[in-house]
Amino acid sequence: MSARFRSTAATFPTGVTVLTTVADNEPHGMTVNSFASISIDPLLVLVSVNSSSRTYERIARSGRFAVTVLSDGQEETARWFANSSRPGGAEGFAGVSWKPAPHSRSPVLLDGISYFDCELDQAHVAGDHTMLIGAVRAYDVLSDRPPLLFVRSRFTELRK
Repeated sequence: MSARFRSTAATFPTGVTVLTTVADNEPHGMTVNSFASISIDPLLVLVSVNSSSRTYERIARSGRFAVTVLSDGQEETARWFANSSRPGGAEGFAGVSWKPAPHSRSPVLLDGISYFDCELDQAHVAGDHTMLIGAVRAYDVLSDRPPLLFVRSRFTELRK
């Protein structure tokens, strides 16, 4: 049943993001494709993460996070941050260009196309995931490149 549900849900294309935080003075991050803006007044975004993930635990502790929307040239970055055997902390960001977000100090990946710097506003458990609602404290467009997309369990690019 879950395999059929997964393949059905995979028909809906999503953007690809990297969710980051800083906990214990170390950067942490993971690839996430369940991201949405949910409110303009106040500025709120939503990210859904597996409740047992290391990054979720660190966001729950720090109360802050950033989301970088990836560009069509960042499939390797998306795969890297999706790899659960990737080293944690600063080692996991080796070779990745990033800067601290202005509010949360969470990593913003410089090759991305935009970012949202957030304070954790709410967290709601839903099955095996937790929906994190972030109050956006800073945001910007980093590039005019097309976004990286994910559909049918594959990365793809926006076609015109």
